[in-house]
Amino acid sequence: MTAPAAAKEERERAAKPAGRERVFEVAPEEELLYSMSADGKRKFIRPVLHRGRYWKVRRAMAWGLFVLFVALPLVPLGGHPAVHLDLGQRLFHVLGTTFHPTDNVLLLLFGFGVIVTVFFVGSTFGRMWCGYACPQTVYLEFFFRPVELFLEGTPPAQRKLNAAPMSARKAGIKTAKWAIWTLLALLLASTFVAYFVSWKGLLAGLASPGEATGALGTVAFLTALMLFDFGWFRDQMCTVACPYGRLQSVMADPDTILVAYDAKRGDPKVKVKDRVAGVAAGDCIDCRSCVNACPTGTDIRRGLQSECIGTAQCIDACDEVMLGQKKPIGLIKYTSEREEAGGTRRLVRPRNLIYLALLTLAWGSLAFLLLTRADALVEIVRGGREPYRLLVTGEVANQQRLRVTNQLDVPQSFSVEVLSPGGARLVLAGGPVDVPPEKVVTVNVVTTVPAEVFRDGQATARYLVTSDRGFRKEVEFLLLGPWGKEAGR
Repeated sequence: MTAPAAAKEERERAAKPAGRERVFEVAPEEELLYSMSADGKRKFIRPVLHRGRYWKVRRAMAWGLFVLFVALPLVPLGGHPAVHLDLGQRLFHVLGTTFHPTDNVLLLLFGFGVIVTVFFVGSTFGRMWCGYACPQTVYLEFFFRPVELFLEGTPPAQRKLNAAPMSARKAGIKTAKWAIWTLLALLLASTFVAYFVSWKGLLAGLASPGEATGALGTVAFLTALMLFDFGWFRDQMCTVACPYGRLQSVMADPDTILVAYDAKRGDPKVKVKDRVAGVAAGDCIDCRSCVNACPTGTDIRRGLQSECIGTAQCIDACDEVMLGQKKPIGLIKYTSEREEAGGTRRLVRPRNLIYLALLTLAWGSLAFLLLTRADALVEIVRGGREPYRLLVTGEVANQQRLRVTNQLDVPQSFSVEVLSPGGARLVLAGGPVDVPPEKVVTVNVVTTVPAEVFRDGQATARYLVTSDRGFRKEVEFLLLGPWGKEAGR
């Protein structure tokens, strides 16, 4: 380079804004979120669809999950919808079984089982949940995006349409798209609310809107929320808002399944037009099909990243390119960090064995309790404002509340008798306790016992509760009474 040319280059370098150089050095565009440009503006991700083998699996799962989601609050089972979470009556109807507020042990086991399952799935399969079963991915990629693709065309056509000035054609396409999206969001929101109020209650609310403002207002709110999410927020729900991606970094280990690029085989990346004889080049032709196919815009060639949600769309895209180049598929594939480093992936490892043991304990215990579930729940609690009352007869009276839960879908009539201590009598207001199907009834009872049976102010009473449906259970209750000399009066 001549001296004048060098001087000119030095002047041009000095004339460049220093601030812009510092921004580029500290945070070049490729180091930011894929959905954000270097100046902080939003970049809308419009993935190119590749109908490969993994996409077909995801499509089948998406439609299966959608049918299941719609069917559960619609299909009757045991006199109720298959799933009806009736918060007003505090009853959960799930697959023909009714759960009551007193089923706290079952709820605890269910919650524990869900938590352990999340850790087991995250540790073993990485973010495959996000790519295959998460409602965000399922509805966006297989319901909302297809509508956009059908009406607006491929991603380049969509960008061209958005950049074009407003016209009758553009207004018609946009109106049709948002109208169909609104109907989809309305269906999803109504189905979700039906889980809590049932379709029967929701349709009744449509007939009398003034009596169902809560349910209808929730439907409207969820519809607007889904339109915002699936119509605009989209990939940022996965990369910015959802905590699962951040939690995944805690749950993952070197054997966790992930989508990865085979750098040993693919690098150096050289475009087809630049490949000449003698130039060292890997199998990657730097076509960016993998990047263009990703719903979060992730460049998988840069290694494991939290933005990757495991959809495998990059695998389908790359396999298509490799077949076109007459090269083996699998340049991008499901693997693990250990396998990428030359080792062997371990499916069985101490962490997973612990998770499996906890899973077996949680879900096994829940299944056992459900299979051995009694026809009723009986609970005796203390009632009244005083712990006990001394009667003129020399007896001691304890006020109690008898709470009976009928867990059958037919009515039951319950009788109660006191078995011990000797001389004890039970006064039950109203005689037998009639409990409607799947309801809870609480009645007041009084137990009177001789004062001499108390030891240190306490005595244990045993009761037998039976029903006309064959239910039979013994219940113990700690009675309170006088101490010392007072007991001998």
